[in-house]
Amino acid sequence: MTSGDVHRGSCLCGNVRFEIEGKLGPFGFCHCTSCRKASGTAFTANSSVQRVNVRFLSGEETIKRYESSPGKYRCFCPNCGSPIYKEADDTPGVIRIRLGILDTPVGAKPLAHAFWGEKADWYDDPGGMPVYEAWAPVLKGKVKEE
Repeated sequence: MTSGDVHRGSCLCGNVRFEIEGKLGPFGFCHCTSCRKASGTAFTANSSVQRVNVRFLSGEETIKRYESSPGKYRCFCPNCGSPIYKEADDTPGVIRIRLGILDTPVGAKPLAHAFWGEKADWYDDPGGMPVYEAWAPVLKGKVKEE
């Protein structure tokens, strides 16, 4: 791991605990059907980070993976069901951390809404942020190399 900012997080039951060293990648809100179903909410807040910058303090060996679509895996705590991160075969070495499980401040604001075309019919307030029908260009594939 590198030096710099340290973010700490944990699942609801405390089984999975981790640290991320370095700055988080840019983030926004994803409204895709998959994220909505995996989270049970209108959207998710996710940030890309280099996997080498993540250190699990406990529970890493218990994390379950679900292949939600070909080559994309949602990783969660088997005890409480908290979503921890997503990983994909097409972005090796990068994971998308679920920001709701951080115990420390994120230190940034969301940049955009992605997959607005798949949003829940009961949510319609973009809060002044740009909306994109698919990936938001300001978010796709961006992760700070540490």
